[in-house]
Amino acid sequence: MDRNSRRRIWQFRAGLMALCLLSPAGLRAQETQQGNFEEVGLNFDLRHFGNAARSNEATAAARGLVLSDERLTVGVDIVLNRTLGRNTLKLAGTVGYDFYRRNQRLNRERIGLRGETGVNVGPCLAQIAASVDRRQSDLDSISLVNLPNEDSVRNTETIQVYRIEGRCGYVYGLRPSLGYEHKRGDNSNALRDVSDYKSNRVFGGVAYDHPVAGRVKLTYERENVDFDNRAATLLAALSGYQVDELRLQLSRDIGTLLTADAMVAYNWLKPDNSAAPDFKGTTWRLSGTIKPGLRLKIQATTERSLQPSLGAEALYSRQSFNEVRATFALSQQLSLSGGFNVAKRNYSGAQANFGPLLEEDKFRRIFAGMTMRTNKRLELSLEGGHEKRDGTGTVFDYSGAYVGLRGRLTL
Repeated sequence: MDRNSRRRIWQFRAGLMALCLLSPAGLRAQETQQGNFEEVGLNFDLRHFGNAARSNEATAAARGLVLSDERLTVGVDIVLNRTLGRNTLKLAGTVGYDFYRRNQRLNRERIGLRGETGVNVGPCLAQIAASVDRRQSDLDSISLVNLPNEDSVRNTETIQVYRIEGRCGYVYGLRPSLGYEHKRGDNSNALRDVSDYKSNRVFGGVAYDHPVAGRVKLTYERENVDFDNRAATLLAALSGYQVDELRLQLSRDIGTLLTADAMVAYNWLKPDNSAAPDFKGTTWRLSGTIKPGLRLKIQATTERSLQPSLGAEALYSRQSFNEVRATFALSQQLSLSGGFNVAKRNYSGAQANFGPLLEEDKFRRIFAGMTMRTNKRLELSLEGGHEKRDGTGTVFDYSGAYVGLRGRLTL
């Protein structure tokens, strides 16, 4: 695809995003409106990484990187809520840039935009949502490429999601819904566009709201994922897959001490051919916040998901993530926090055509920090931690510490 074609595609996507973000909106026809609110902030994040290359020293040198480095991220963020009669608009966005002191080839924009809009007609709501995330790929998420004189590290990944859903019903009781979602992931590096994908998902179901029991939603979903650029390559056998999913979602606020959300699903995943194995099993996301006292807050999350492979030589990955985080307020201005997380990925259909074989990896991270609010506008945070990765063989293994200072000024 030539440069002009890519430019026209991005102009179309920007226009669609603007349409979604600027239309009159209603996130839920059945919910109490939240009123008008807007906030703009300037932020920075300065970090020292003991291992910015996310690899051992020999692998980093082969990729033209050094281990120890500093990164400065500066940007602006905005949050906007607007009420227009029965309709509302929500917009959240961050635009920034990463500057590395030594590994300057990793300098890249960091963009995240979210918008939701909808129109209420009687008891029914048509909801439109759009999101775009664009940044330098995490180095532990893209495969190693053994091609001399080729820069496989510089890669800007862009993930776009466009969603429309219609549902009908009042505040409490049954509410049927039907929707469609389009998602695509793109790599800027020509060596990696073989893993660009697009997905189309249709879903339908019914939700039930009750003032005491909370909210329950049951849906049946079908998703088709295609890797169009693999047709004439060594990865032609990993061309796509289909997933059927039966999903149950639950949410409830139990007073002021406990907030909980849960999603449990059963999935039937079938690849387009036998180059990768089928998958039948459960996925989930469970999260909760406990406030046992006025000063202490504990947050816990456990998640298992299926994701298309954007960075590795594989068809899809089974990912799990578990985290516990605690925050203790020493005063109204000063708080301490700490926790740990563990993440695992298993790559189905993994191959080693362009580099070492990566079938699975595991991450462990511990962290602690302190946040100080000097006034209503300025917030400063200091955080440090240690992370470790174990992958297939030893070439993917690494460990390293980091320390960072973050600040946000609300305008």
